[in-house]
Amino acid sequence: MAFTFQNFRLLLLLIAWAAALFKIMMGDDIEGLLNIAVVVYALYLLITLPLIKQGSILIISFLILLGLLTIHVVSWDDVLAAGRFVLIFAGLVPTMILAKSTASTMPSVQRTQATLAALPPQHSAAGLQIAGHAFGGVINTGTFAMLSAALSPDSDFDRRRIAALAALRGMNASAVWSPFFVAFAIGQSFIEPAASWFAIGGGVIMSLLFNAVTLPIFTRGLTKAIIRDSLACLKPISIRLLVVLASVLSVALIFNFTALSAVVITMPALVLFQFWRQPQTVSTIITSTTISLKSIADDIVVISSAMILGFLVTRTDGITTILTFIGGGTFPGYFALIATPTLMMLASVIGIHPVISSTVLLALFSGSGSTATPFLLMMAHLIGWATGTMSSIASLSVITCSTLYRVPVRELAMGANLYAAFGYAFLGGILLSLVDLMF
Repeated sequence: MAFTFQNFRLLLLLIAWAAALFKIMMGDDIEGLLNIAVVVYALYLLITLPLIKQGSILIISFLILLGLLTIHVVSWDDVLAAGRFVLIFAGLVPTMILAKSTASTMPSVQRTQATLAALPPQHSAAGLQIAGHAFGGVINTGTFAMLSAALSPDSDFDRRRIAALAALRGMNASAVWSPFFVAFAIGQSFIEPAASWFAIGGGVIMSLLFNAVTLPIFTRGLTKAIIRDSLACLKPISIRLLVVLASVLSVALIFNFTALSAVVITMPALVLFQFWRQPQTVSTIITSTTISLKSIADDIVVISSAMILGFLVTRTDGITTILTFIGGGTFPGYFALIATPTLMMLASVIGIHPVISSTVLLALFSGSGSTATPFLLMMAHLIGWATGTMSSIASLSVITCSTLYRVPVRELAMGANLYAAFGYAFLGGILLSLVDLMF
């Protein structure tokens, strides 16, 4: 096979992925090697820039502008430290791609797809929302490819639109409790991990409330039987999803890892176990993962850019500059908890991705920036991420669904989910502020 440009990009990414694994296991004891890996990863990002889409260019432009406005003093040591910090994201995206490729070959996942496809049309919204929530908590945007496969190719426009909106509601809403989203990693870079883990339990409650309210609204004539049939679709994968979540949480707690580090270490180990169980799938998984790694561009560049900005803002003069713009001081807890999800959601409507707004708001409200209880601020951030990516023209989730379900982006971003997202963000923030009064 010729050593093409895409193969060169793949090699650079694999080196950075390996460095992320070593960083997790050995920490900064190998700082010299990590600095070399930073250069390799920087080269990967640089040659990947020309491949990203216009929407991602807009997001990165916002990030650069924000950096120029807030960060004035940066040393070479700061740059290398930011690079070492962001290396972990060079491991996260490939890890999730590997997990998605593996899941698509599992008989249990295929049975779930088949039972979803067999649901009556009038029940499909509930089934797809519930399934999207379960899948989304582990494989994120990979959920949409699996759920769209359960839809007949000759489905009419209304059926495709309803299915896409349901999948978006379910998948994105799982961000409030899942440690597999980039949102959780961003939150843990501002809020100590010990407090962040409590947010998962609270997120489960919030997700149950969200589904309890939205399922009857978006599924006409919802009954217990419809919910039972929808939940039955998840039966083949339920044990496996629980095993994955339990494995990641156990590794995080035993080794005192952040959620991000635990995901990057644990998921490849689970994939190797699946290789042992189903050796006939190894070739398919490796081929699918390789193809995806060669084509990936937007996710990894945007995430890395945002994390570099977040690191530099909080460790240089950036946070002081932001506080000067806004007025500084310590904000009341209720204000931080309502403003964080609501502003993240509203900003997304005009194309400002939550990766930008969350970096600013967490830098502003975390630590001594507000009196909010840390784990509640983490929950507010996760709700903001869920709602901001659920209905935004700049959201990768919306763009992906638009392509897979053949529904215009505007129909998804400005459709019924827009109202659901705003209600969840604003009312969720109010509920968190009421809980904060008890602490």
